Parts: sequence; C-alpha cells; structure tokens
Amino acid sequence: VAEQLDGSLRKKFESKKLQYRRRHYNEGEKWTTDVGSMLSWRQMFGTSDKSKVEELCREEGAPQPQWIGQNKDTFYQDWQDEPFVRHPVTNEVVWFNHLQVFHWSTFPCELWYAFCRLHDVRFLFRSIFFWVISIIKYVFLGHRMALDLRFGDGTDISVSEANQVRKIIHKNMVFSSWQKGDIMCIDNFSVSHGRQPTYDLGRKILVAWSTPINKRSLQLPYIEEEDIAEEVGLTKESEDAMIFDDKLVPGAVIATPDCTPVSTLTRAESE
Repeated sequence: VAEQLDGSLRKKFESKKLQYRRRHYNEGEKWTTDVGSMLSWRQMFGTSDKSKVEELCREEGAPQPQWIGQNKDTFYQDWQDEPFVRHPVTNEVVWFNHLQVFHWSTFPCELWYAFCRLHDVRFLFRSIFFWVISIIKYVFLGHRMALDLRFGDGTDISVSEANQVRKIIHKNMVFSSWQKGDIMCIDNFSVSHGRQPTYDLGRKILVAWSTPINKRSLQLPYIEEEDIAEEVGLTKESEDAMIFDDKLVPGAVIATPDCTPVSTLTRAESE
C-alpha cells in the first residue's frame, strides 16, 4: 500500500496523520454491522471493574480511558497515530493502521468485491442493503463507528480516499484455503490479514501473538537497525540475519466466529 498509494494522498496521510476515537458501551449492540460495537467494554477487557480497565491500559501503554455518558459507564479513548511505520528488520516504509477495517464504507464494499469475484447475487443484494443502511446511519444521521478513524486534524477520510486504499489491498490480495490443522505465521508489518464474507459455517480459527513490538520505535524517519534491535528486542544471530527473541507466545484465543472464507473462493483462486 505504501508503495502504490497515490502521491498526493500519501502526503496527506503523512502530514495529517490519523486520529483514533474508540468507544464501547456498557452493553454491546445486537443489530449492527460495526464489529467494534458488538462487545461491551466489560466483554472487551474481561472485567466490570473500571479501575482494572484503567490499569490494563496503563500496562499496555494505551491512552487512559475516559468514562462518559449520563451514567459515566461508556468507555472512551482518543489518540493520534502514524499511518506509516518502518519495518523492524528491513527498515522499509510500510502501511500500518486500521483504515481498511474501521471505515464505515468497508462492510458494503467488501460484499461488493465478493459479488464481483463469485457472481453470487446474495452478496450483491446484501451490499446494496448495507450501503443504504450505512449511508443513512453514518452520513445522514451522523453516527460514528465504535473505533472511528479520521485524519489527525479531525476531518473525515472520504469514501473515495478509503476506496483507493481498498483497491490497492485487493490488487495485492492472496487467498489461503484453510485445511484442518493448518498453522499460518505472518509478519504483520509486511502483510495485513483478514477473512472474506461467506455463507459457510462450522469452523473456528485461533490466533496468538508473538512478542509484541513497541511501534513508537518504528516511526519515520529512517531508523538505524541497531537502534531498532535494542528497542524491540531483536537478537542478532549472525552478521546477515536478525530474528525475534520470541520467548513467550501467549495462549491462543478464539478470534473469529464459526465461519470460513473458503466458500468465497473459486477453485482457481483457491489453488
């Protein structure tokens, strides 16, 4: 994305940066296309104790939450972040943010892409339906997603700008047809990950993170490899190779519902 993004839009992201606004209510929403609002803050953090939530945020180096709303029971955070960072090993500039996930136009657009690829009219009808719902909710009524992304100055990222990012992602997308017992390891600085819209059911995918990296150490401009190694915990095994000091992999947690992207792939795409 960083390489193929239009120059003017890239400069706009670099100069304005990104603003995240995160909001979770005391109770999750049941009828919504916004995955971030489906869970309450109590479910997100595994506790109903506000002080414990604040402690977890401090431990993670996350912005301290505010408690807003009439009963002061709505979790709220806001912070600015970089749209691009340096890869911790190669030092190349990479696109590293959540715009392609948490933009209000993403869900109907992904249904449209699924229809274009598979020619399954169910995806077309759902795309049209959710476009109408999303335009009414987010454009006319002014609602915001639970995790809301804007430019750093508070201005909205337009559908056209989000579409440019989305098209680049789909242009470079690689599909994986899961088989039982498969394990996939990815470098999340080099590739994004996700799943496609599907009607197939009956499978869970588990996910675990390796040793986390302090992203602030990877912000532009150019960073010397030795500085990165010291900051993010890389150990040099030889003069030509550097590997992560991965001493701890947290326990796997269920990350997706009972569904699978396999049904959205043609045989040729799967192969």
